[in-house]
Amino acid sequence: MGAAEDALIGPEDDNFHPPSNHPWETETCWYAFCVPERNLMGYLYTWIRPNLGIAGGGTLVWDDTAYLPWEVPFFDYNHSIPLPEGLDLRDATLPTGMRVKVIEPLTSYELGYRYPYGDMFEAELRFDALTPPHVFTRGEPPFTIASHIDQPGRVTGRIRLHGTDIDVDCCAMRDRSWGPRSDLQGFRIGYAFATTSSQSAFLCYSLPKPDSDPINAGYYLRDGVRADIVSGERRVERDPDHGYATAFEIEAVDELGRELRATGTPVSRIIFNPYPKMLTWVSTTAWDFDGGTGWGEDQDCWRPDQWSAYRRSLRQ
Repeated sequence: MGAAEDALIGPEDDNFHPPSNHPWETETCWYAFCVPERNLMGYLYTWIRPNLGIAGGGTLVWDDTAYLPWEVPFFDYNHSIPLPEGLDLRDATLPTGMRVKVIEPLTSYELGYRYPYGDMFEAELRFDALTPPHVFTRGEPPFTIASHIDQPGRVTGRIRLHGTDIDVDCCAMRDRSWGPRSDLQGFRIGYAFATTSSQSAFLCYSLPKPDSDPINAGYYLRDGVRADIVSGERRVERDPDHGYATAFEIEAVDELGRELRATGTPVSRIIFNPYPKMLTWVSTTAWDFDGGTGWGEDQDCWRPDQWSAYRRSLRQ
């Protein structure tokens, strides 16, 4: 992150931002983790709408045994939970049950979760950043009306899933967004990333179209030097019957002229509906790039009506 980005973000961004009068003003807090040898991935995710006085989100864990939310190993996702007063995102148990505590601003966080209705799932994790946050300011594509950061890190700790303790030690992603996010609007977007270390990673945002999938934002980290991606293409192979992704290819160029070539192999997936107009296929993916393999994701986001039309086309 250069000097210009340093000026855009600071320790205060770990907490709530100055309020607006927009009814859909939203703060989000997302952490991912994975256990590659089990083809397992999970999210701790909370969204908060201060002006409506509600929160939602939750915790989900999936592997290669199922992809429907009601069949994956764990899924607890909620909407419209009353928002308690005095909440501080720097040290809080959020209404979704997710816990977050800042150890070092914009760098290290303690995370936790425990399901309140039985011994189905709990987590005690720590996120330590591998790079400074990558910042999208409000008005910068693809975040035209909100501010957003993405940050790769190392996630360590333990989860307990249906009575089995599982160690976690992986590279994964966190993000934060703040700004209006309406439940009445949807969009089509691709979000792919992988991280091998503090020296090697990528993140690509794309805007899928019927005949192409151009990459319009993201970053490329190679040999410890990170630069914004300025152009590229995401290509997806899909199951002919169900439509979900079975393979990925990414070709992109960053502002330094470096070329990224990555191929992704999904090992597990989940489809879920985090917002009413957002239907997301999330693929846990092994990405081959820069001579190595990094674990990450591909998020294939649709409006539900777009997905329905696509599925109907497969049946014709």
